[in-house]
Amino acid sequence: MAHRTKTVRAAALVLVLASAAIGVSACSSTPAVSAKTTSCADFATLIAAAVSGNNGATDQATTLKNGQALAQSLTQEAAAATDPSAKAAMTAFAADYTSLVSAIGKADAGDKAAAADVTTISAKVTSDSAAVKSVCGN
Repeated sequence: MAHRTKTVRAAALVLVLASAAIGVSACSSTPAVSAKTTSCADFATLIAAAVSGNNGATDQATTLKNGQALAQSLTQEAAAATDPSAKAAMTAFAADYTSLVSAIGKADAGDKAAAADVTTISAKVTSDSAAVKSVCGN
């Protein structure tokens, strides 16, 4: 049970760090609304909303369910992005975040290999957030 709590906390921390790195206004520094600005802002807003929604969650199942919903939303948002650079960065982030949520679910079910994968995938999510920020600006 203690490992399960650690896994959820690790995932929540990764999401908070990614949110901070991307920033909700990461792509809104340009006055003119471009495809990149719209794509990036929507993506960052999804992450910020998920962080806000999970701030008070202590139930493992709820946190995992929220993570799965976010992974699906990020994947859809990345697919809808019209700027090629933003789309590539967001797609990588969404894929790695989806892998993270999957690994957490498996780890919670007792899969020790998946528990070890959580750390590796968390690092990828963090670096992906830097790539999204770089593409989106700010």
